[in-house]
Amino acid sequence: MAQERISKTVLLDGAQMALAAYLAATMGFLKERGIDIKDWVGYIGEAFADMLGAMEGAGADEIMEHLLALEFRPMGVEVLSSQLSADKAGVKLTSLPSKNVLEKFGTTPEELLEGFGVTQREFAAIYGIFDAAAEAIGFNFTHELRGGKQLLSLEPAAGKKKRAK
Repeated sequence: MAQERISKTVLLDGAQMALAAYLAATMGFLKERGIDIKDWVGYIGEAFADMLGAMEGAGADEIMEHLLALEFRPMGVEVLSSQLSADKAGVKLTSLPSKNVLEKFGTTPEELLEGFGVTQREFAAIYGIFDAAAEAIGFNFTHELRGGKQLLSLEPAAGKKKRAK
């Protein structure tokens, strides 16, 4: 049987769709059993608390660019605006799950989340995974869903300044 060549774009879209569905399904499962989604997210975050260890000493801008490239954008979000400096990095993203990706598969974020009994705010809690990793290298990472957009901020923890490399 010949193997069909599938474009990288289609593969990425499929992976983002699958990830969104698996996350929503897991969150729905947890809710049905009375387990707080934030507890689950915190557990994952603690398990990966050293994920940014190689970034210790870097500025907020470098760390945020790293997270955008390897963590956030692969989930399907788009960067709407950003303000990046060594002392503070802030970005505004489209919300999760990605509307653009889901519509390619004939559904919407609302339909996907509703199917598993999960709200957009609950789904956005997934950003909490990165709280412990940021703290481990001396940063505060905040995330807030506001007006249908995801706002992320990263800055040195109180009393800590970016160290020169």
